[in-house]
Amino acid sequence: MAEPENDGGDTHLPEIQTTDVHESQTAATKSAPHPQPQSVFFSSLPLEIRQNIYSHLWQAAGSIQHVYKSSASALAPLSHCPCIADLDAEDIREDELSRVLNTPAADPATLQDGVGPGSEEEREAIQNWRFRIVSSWCNHWKCEEEPPILRELQQLSLGDGDEGEKTGETSKDKRRQILVKEFSPFLATLLTCKRMREEAIDSIYNDTTFSLINTEALTRFLDTTPTAFLARIKKLHFTWRAPIETYMDREADEVIAERTKWVDTWTAAADKLPRLQELRIWAYPYYARYPTPFEEWFEPLHLFGRLKMPPSRFHVSLRWFQNSLPEMDTGPLDFLEAAPFGYEMVPPCQENPLHFHWRRLIGLGPDEPRVPVTRRQRKRRYVGRAL
Repeated sequence: MAEPENDGGDTHLPEIQTTDVHESQTAATKSAPHPQPQSVFFSSLPLEIRQNIYSHLWQAAGSIQHVYKSSASALAPLSHCPCIADLDAEDIREDELSRVLNTPAADPATLQDGVGPGSEEEREAIQNWRFRIVSSWCNHWKCEEEPPILRELQQLSLGDGDEGEKTGETSKDKRRQILVKEFSPFLATLLTCKRMREEAIDSIYNDTTFSLINTEALTRFLDTTPTAFLARIKKLHFTWRAPIETYMDREADEVIAERTKWVDTWTAAADKLPRLQELRIWAYPYYARYPTPFEEWFEPLHLFGRLKMPPSRFHVSLRWFQNSLPEMDTGPLDFLEAAPFGYEMVPPCQENPLHFHWRRLIGLGPDEPRVPVTRRQRKRRYVGRAL
């Protein structure tokens, strides 16, 4: 969603009082866009109406846009999709897995092929909910699994030889439909012309909330998005599946390396997002019932205190963490007493749904995978965007 052009700010620069050739060429390069009087859109509609059109377009595309890595590869580009989840809804993933595991055996005589314990249908349901529980999208698993809108690109011939020698019916039988993702309204609008880009660019950042999925996506987003565009962002959401290093021995080499990356990322965010008016974070343990991260993992967030955001807009939701002291699972936490953000603590289910059902998981691993599997398209059914 980041645009390939330079800063879309005010291009009506003051007159440059210099004879320097380089500066004169720079001023000419940043000349005002053509007014395009031949365009009915620009000549007939006042600016206020055009701005309303842009705002409605962003709302229709999704006012909250997830930004995520398109695959597990270190070089995977960022992509985006609309958020369709209820941000404040209860996380039902473990409850649903418990429900599936506790469903009594069905009578095969009343159901076609039967769906009792050990059936293929139940096995698939268990796997789906297990993958959702360990997904880096956390409570946004619906957003991860929502298929993109596709459009037809062309018809591709599957046969060899001279197409002209084949009959119309034969040719039609050997062609298949090619579908691609629908165009992004953001990029399409910004590439239409320079004038439309300059009129629309501000409304994108005013009306859109950027929702980052995990630290790698946030780091890539901060590193690859021009600083001028980052400075326009007003609302940022962050979904974090906290790595196991957050509660390990503080002096371990891998912990120091992971914490250094974490601190660097949020230090850069605090520096590059000076106009931020809302920052909401949903933090989950790597596996449910792992301990809350140590105090130093929250310290970089204090850098945003200078923005004076109210607790309702600068908020951290700690979900499914479990500590040695039960009172630490629901708060308050002493080390967050002076934090500039509000926070809540949502405890996990009392018991891991898998522990008492291992006999029914024949053929399934007893523990969750260290790295979630890639949820790719399977059996002509879209089952997930990326890790």
